[in-house]
Order: sequence, then structure tokens, then C-alpha cells
Amino acid sequence: MDFFFWGKKNRVYLITEKYLDKILETIEMFRKTMEQYFESGISREFREMIEGTHLSESMADDIRREIELEMYQKSLIPESRGDILGLIEATDLVLNKAQSVLYQIETESLDIPKELKDDFLNLIYNNISAFECAIEGFRILFHSLKDVREKVKEVDKRESSSDRTEREIIKKIFSGNYDVGQKILLKDLVLEIGNISDMSEKVTDRLNIVAAKRMV
Repeated sequence: MDFFFWGKKNRVYLITEKYLDKILETIEMFRKTMEQYFESGISREFREMIEGTHLSESMADDIRREIELEMYQKSLIPESRGDILGLIEATDLVLNKAQSVLYQIETESLDIPKELKDDFLNLIYNNISAFECAIEGFRILFHSLKDVREKVKEVDKRESSSDRTEREIIKKIFSGNYDVGQKILLKDLVLEIGNISDMSEKVTDRLNIVAAKRMV
């Protein structure tokens, strides 16, 4: 049986929906944690929110393993099983990247200049939006293959926008009156945040391929 033909009451479908809900909850926690950082710096609240985000990510991992176990127990054809597990792995990597951004800020004790904060926030929001759009595409995959393409295009637009914003911020960093070490650390953070949309695009690349195979 192919997973695209399972009804909404099927256990794998229900667990996958639960997984996607937790994914969105975690990326929302990432957003709030970053906002807390820009409000109060590397504070006790910020560190506590990092741990909360990590806990939510760990819960998503637990659900992912539950999906994997359930799928291997079902008589699912290997190709379909590989498609869905590949998508789940790709989404998990995006969450890992978001978590690593938080740890990077904490471990390097980064202090973002106030004149760059709005630029960084815009970059963060753009990348989160790209990931959320990719997750929407994942959900649509179960219901309407032809609509997946639209989500793929949306993520591509957001990723391109992120690339432009990254270049603009990096130009500001290296034209600013900061020491060389700070410039390098800030540039690295810009690129790491931008990787969230890059990796979200890899999720939709997989979605596009899966949808195309089923529409032939």
C-alpha cells in the first residue's frame, strides 16, 4: 500500500501530522528565543529558552523515530518508505541548524551591534518563513500533489530573498567600524542563519521530486 492513499485515520499519517505540528512549534520557539536575545542579550531567560527549544527538538526526534518504526512495520513499498523518511530527515536537519545558531550565539557570546539588529531580525524571519512554507508543502503532499509545486516556488523565492539580505548585511558588517574578529563572527552568523532557508529548499526539492513521480 502506498502512503499517498492512506486515509486521515491511518496511524502513520496521524503520527506524521503530530511530527509536523511539533516541528512548527519548535521553529516558533526558535523565533521567540532569537527575539529574546535581541531584547536582553545573552541573559538567563535566553539560555532557558535555548534549553526549551532543545527539549522541543528532542521531542520531535522521538516522534520521528516513532514514524520510522511504524513504517518499517507496515508492508509499505521501499520507494514510498524512502520518500517519506527522506523528507523527515531533511526537515530534521533544518531544526538542527536552527538549534546550532542558538548555540553559536551562546558559546561565542556574540554581541550584535544595535544598528544591525533589524537586519538580522529580517533575515531570521525570512528564513523561518521559508521553513514554515516547506512544512506546509509537506502537509499538502498527502492531499494535493499538484499544489506542492506552488510551495516549492514560494520557498525558492524566500531563499533567493535571504541570499540578497545576507549579502547586504555582510557588506554593512565589513564597511562598519568593527574589529576584524567581530566582523568574521558576525559574517559567520549571517551565513548560518541563511543556511536555514538553503536547507528548507532541499526539503522542497525532495517534495518536488516525490510529487512529480506520483503525477506521472
